[in-house]
Amino acid sequence: MTVGELLLLWGFLETAILKRLAAIHTAEGKPPTKTPVLTQWRHAEADRDDPRLAQLFADIEEVATLRNCLAHGLSSASANPWRGEEAAVVCVMHDGSRRRFTIGEMQEAKDQLHVFTNRVHDLGV
Repeated sequence: MTVGELLLLWGFLETAILKRLAAIHTAEGKPPTKTPVLTQWRHAEADRDDPRLAQLFADIEEVATLRNCLAHGLSSASANPWRGEEAAVVCVMHDGSRRRFTIGEMQEAKDQLHVFTNRVHDLGV
């Protein structure tokens, strides 16, 4: 359930970013491209000298690693309450390595996604 919630919250973040991109593209008369949303947004905002944006991009990139791993490399999940271990998933990273994410890390990422989506909305369009 946590994995699905995290992916849904990522979708909300992308929707907020896409709204911002649409406003930027309309104002500049530029069509959107087929590059990834975060890449488009970073390029579209490149001329602005806003430290809030630089920090927001960095913060989002940290959670993007987890999201991309879940969306594209989810390999297994485990939970063993009798051993006192936290439930976790294992993902195969783009370089072939494996990475384990606990449910606590995913919960934290969900909380961050709420904050990031609000920060994008606060930037205005």
